[in-house]
Amino acid sequence: MENSNEALKLDLSTEEWTQKLAEAPVFAKKGIVGAEVATEETPVTTELADGTIETNNIAQPGDVIVTNPGGEKYILKPDNFAKRYEATEEEGIFRAKGMVRAVQNNSGQPVEIMAPWGEPQFGEPDCMIATVFDPENPDEIGADRYIIGRQEFLDTYGPAEEVLGEETAA
Repeated sequence: MENSNEALKLDLSTEEWTQKLAEAPVFAKKGIVGAEVATEETPVTTELADGTIETNNIAQPGDVIVTNPGGEKYILKPDNFAKRYEATEEEGIFRAKGMVRAVQNNSGQPVEIMAPWGEPQFGEPDCMIATVFDPENPDEIGADRYIIGRQEFLDTYGPAEEVLGEETAA
């Protein structure tokens, strides 16, 4: 989405959004990602599979640049990365273990938010609005709220009971 003037600006910090997210289903991240630690300031553009530029950010030295299976890149601080991913036997490849509460954008139009990292983030009419879910504090609704593209969400998340059930069965 190139023109932010077309997007509905959402304030995800409101009580209304806190309530929506509190009632949202929990999804677990599935699959594997690539990751590398930034050694210098590195610009990262999050581009969705459909070509939409979701956001621009700058990784600081020590930040982790994550690449989803579909090629979408984003930045996490090292402590958040460690909470959401675990190493595999293959160098640079990590298994997801993060969880979110998420709801679909029901405005019927493209949206813009101010992302937790201080840059505008854009979503299409079918994007998902999410916040991190901590199973140790299930009633806590996180203040970090962000957009996940619809296809990226479908490719990388599933209902928690299904994803965690698959991992248990594996």
